[in-house]
Amino acid sequence: MESFLQIAPHSLAIVLARDGGAEAPAAAGVSESEELPRHHTGYEIFADFKAENSQQHIWNQRIIEAVAETFFLGWIDEHVLLIQGKENHLEVLREGWMRRSLNPPRGFTIKCLGDVSPISMSPISQSQFIPLGEVLLLAVSAMNSVHKPVTREALTEHLQTCFPGQGRA
Repeated sequence: MESFLQIAPHSLAIVLARDGGAEAPAAAGVSESEELPRHHTGYEIFADFKAENSQQHIWNQRIIEAVAETFFLGWIDEHVLLIQGKENHLEVLREGWMRRSLNPPRGFTIKCLGDVSPISMSPISQSQFIPLGEVLLLAVSAMNSVHKPVTREALTEHLQTCFPGQGRA
């Protein structure tokens, strides 16, 4: 029985919401050129999250250091940013959230922040069996690539070399 692998330990989920609606910039008297940037990937949103928390926290070096040491894990359902880091850095981000001093990426608000339980993965083992037809095709292809004539004897020898101890060919 294979053991479970723990994926994404020491991770946080940051649930985001877009600021306002589609007509918010026009309603606020903001021109299209001043409109907030549209993010295309989760990594771009993560990069903006890091930038917003690196530039705005000159007074809090702990947040700057913690944000710098986090890594992008994923972007789920177009509003959940998954980040990973050392436990002490994640604790600083949790404290920043609780004290309302953690900044969202531009164009977003942070709805909530929370710990992600490690994801368990049970590896699926591969069979040791390779279908005979596939083995023969691979062997003939390998012999053809080195311009070796494929005879019964040559094929048997090739199979015994490539698959020793597998029985008689």
